[in-house]
Amino acid sequence: MPAPTVPPQALKGRATGSVRKQIPLMLVQQPSPTIPTGFEQLQEWVGTALERLEGLEDERTRKEVFALLEGVDLLHREALGRLLGLIANLGGQELVGRVAEDPVVHALLEMYDLPELDERTLVEQALQPVYPYIESRGGRLQVLDVEQGRVRVRISGSCGSCAASAGTLSRVVEGALREGVPSFRELVVEEPAPPPMKIPRGHLPLIRPRRVSLGSVQDLIPGELRAVWPEGTAVLLARLGSEVYAYRDGCPPGSPLTLHTGRLEGETLVCPWHGCRYDIRSGKRQDAAGKLQALPVVVRDGEIIAAIGTVEVELQ
Repeated sequence: MPAPTVPPQALKGRATGSVRKQIPLMLVQQPSPTIPTGFEQLQEWVGTALERLEGLEDERTRKEVFALLEGVDLLHREALGRLLGLIANLGGQELVGRVAEDPVVHALLEMYDLPELDERTLVEQALQPVYPYIESRGGRLQVLDVEQGRVRVRISGSCGSCAASAGTLSRVVEGALREGVPSFRELVVEEPAPPPMKIPRGHLPLIRPRRVSLGSVQDLIPGELRAVWPEGTAVLLARLGSEVYAYRDGCPPGSPLTLHTGRLEGETLVCPWHGCRYDIRSGKRQDAAGKLQALPVVVRDGEIIAAIGTVEVELQ
């Protein structure tokens, strides 16, 4: 198997043995738009090389190669964690933040989910799938405060005015927090402020899920993993028999490390980066806490359609 050609400008001043993974830059929220051209080329080359390694016919060699990559991954994770700890001891979290502002350093830390997220960020990430759910019912969810596991929120809008509906949505919010925030203790839902009285004129807005086509179900082979990017959103598709599943593509959830180069072992999705195992039917992680962000998906007339975000429509 011929080796992929390495872009010379990408390897200038670098050691090829230190490269681990490719990061899709469009999925990472960089603090600075300045990304060296050589870094982008190097990422593309690494991604191509990993795909070629996946295709090695000698199973023993393939296992040894990925065992080696996993060892390098563990070494880098430990060293980066200690390095951030030393930086924090010398200059505090402010200095850590300044170091992480460099786009290349930021991309590397994203690969290892470093530095550790604060409690407020964990809460916001856990509630990402809940926001569109509540908005699709005409409501709005606001996180007011997070302190030592106690989360204060406000649910307003048409769904917040009905006691039964508000109670259901509160349970949805609490379930997401219990699953996604280890330190969560208590949910406090504050009463929404009374809406100002006004006479509706013209068109009235209505929020509903935004439905996006992900292609033909005939093109998705049973047992296959596939990445698609509808409107710039990374989505992982999987098919088991006649059932199709869709998730936000990333391991851990929100990470730029994509899952479509992993493999399916029956009903288990195995992450190609760290060996994490997920139930492809529910998205729940089997070997630790965590869950992939599922997207509602249906197959209609042979077309795979997923709900991604929301859209505002107008009614007379």
